[in-house]
Amino acid sequence: MKNLFLTTITIFICTACTNHKEKGAELFESGQYDKALYHFEEVLSLDPRNEMMLYNAARCYEELGMYDEAILGYEKSINQKKDLAIAYLGRGRSYFKNGDYKSATIDFGNVLYYDKKNEDALFYAGLSFMKDSVYEKAGKAFSALLELNPDHSKARFNRGVLYAIQANTLFALSDFNNLIRNKKYLSNSYFNRGMIYQHMENYAGAVHDYNKAIELGLKSESIFIKRAECYIIQKDIVKACEDYHELIKYDEMKAQEYISKYCVEL
Repeated sequence: MKNLFLTTITIFICTACTNHKEKGAELFESGQYDKALYHFEEVLSLDPRNEMMLYNAARCYEELGMYDEAILGYEKSINQKKDLAIAYLGRGRSYFKNGDYKSATIDFGNVLYYDKKNEDALFYAGLSFMKDSVYEKAGKAFSALLELNPDHSKARFNRGVLYAIQANTLFALSDFNNLIRNKKYLSNSYFNRGMIYQHMENYAGAVHDYNKAIELGLKSESIFIKRAECYIIQKDIVKACEDYHELIKYDEMKAQEYISKYCVEL
């Protein structure tokens, strides 16, 4: 009778866990992270050392923007299974989103120890190094990723930005030209290439790219200021002043300063 009771309890627990796992996974896929978390935590109340449920709960916390809780959850998952690469990746992402870039790079390094070709780890490692101004390592991470996957547009875009920051003009142009040719991140690629052309004193090329970016919907304070600077150098004051009047929508005080300086006689 005792054995029958234990068997019944075991079957009940297994059934309950399975139901909660399936429901939690379904809710997570539909973006209902708070509800998914409830079901994963129900499993953990019955099986507190289940590394995948600890991981799933941490993923929910991460998606909910609760990064400290996510980091703790991933850590618990890692404590149950030291080589669980996805948990290191999740904790690294959470550190990154929390602004702790040094801890993030350590975790992405842990992922790459177990999975040298993990594209997400290479990409986030590059971003983390870039945020921490460790530009050489950032470039190596993005380049390693692009060797594995030349079509990884986000890596190419960020490497282009990185090259531009380092004043490595030709390499930056190469990356942005590639993106524009392949119609990836078009508005931002045109804007960044425009800034490079402007730095190279190719003002006609810069204006062309700023125009393209604006046509594609990229309208901001910086793009109108940049284009106006090019117009001023080209002595096209009318167009520069049109941009300064457009700037009023974003920063009226700054716009009026430019208008007072360049446009009072128009």
